[in-house]
Amino acid sequence: MSALWLPHNFARKNQRRPPTLRKFAIALSYSEINIMTYIANRQQPLSVQTLAQAELQQYITEQAEAVAPEELTTVEINSHHFEVYAGKQLIAYITYDNTDFVTQRWVVMVNGEEKFRHFAISKCHRFIDWHHKDGTLNPTVSGEIPEVPTISEICFYDHEALVDGELVASISFDSENHEDLYWRVLVNNIEIFRDTTSAKCHSYVKQQYQQGTLPVQQLFVEPCTTGNEIMAQIADECEKHGLELLDDGVYRGDVRLGEVGCTDGNWWVIRASSVGQQKATCESAIAGVRVLLQVEVVDWDELLDKPFDQLSADEWLLVMESEPVSELVAA
Repeated sequence: MSALWLPHNFARKNQRRPPTLRKFAIALSYSEINIMTYIANRQQPLSVQTLAQAELQQYITEQAEAVAPEELTTVEINSHHFEVYAGKQLIAYITYDNTDFVTQRWVVMVNGEEKFRHFAISKCHRFIDWHHKDGTLNPTVSGEIPEVPTISEICFYDHEALVDGELVASISFDSENHEDLYWRVLVNNIEIFRDTTSAKCHSYVKQQYQQGTLPVQQLFVEPCTTGNEIMAQIADECEKHGLELLDDGVYRGDVRLGEVGCTDGNWWVIRASSVGQQKATCESAIAGVRVLLQVEVVDWDELLDKPFDQLSADEWLLVMESEPVSELVAA
């Protein structure tokens, strides 16, 4: 029997895969497709979620920075008075209470009202810090916060609160005892607050001004003192007392009593009977006319013997016009 010759790759070409192997390959191929689809579907939601979380975290951070209280700073006005600022806003002040029989002497005050007291000033600082952070220390100021007024000391008894050189309030000492509240705040010459020290009044004005609750100080208007208005004031006063104002002075009937005038805002009066026709200062046209109405027959010796602190303003004018005093001044 002769052998049949076949090409060497005949068997490989005609070799067929087993059915099981073909099914496994198909299944594997489908699995790869499903896995890739699952990964693609999962990647998109994760990316969106990550982006959303990042945006949320950024928003939270921005809000925290926006509402986070600024670092507090303390300014020592004197050893018994301290002002506490958040940025440029005066949020509270700490003052020392030297009243008898008081053990907790350090006091936290806001807008003139006591909020807290303790024997340790550190506790007062902690109270201010805590309540400023939770927003319960003082009213919220909307809009731009102005700078605190500058305090100018005219003298020990009189101070002024100024903003850009303009007066916003006056602080003065009142010798009358109102439960030891000697210092008072005035706006338009009207008292709006009173306390025991000038520093407390200063801090009160600063807080009220920054919060926009301080009454508005009216601008000072220089009184008009034209010649016509001066003469009109003098004429009105003369008419009230039955006197006549002529070119050379004030008359009662045919008797010249003297002159009343105003120079550079300063009122003066000259009595016709005065030695050397000396000018004496007075407060107004009313005061000047009143001086002219004084009885001219005066016991000069009696006035000179009278204690100085018992002389009235009019008597002072009469004393200064008397002949003995004039001779003494001339000497």
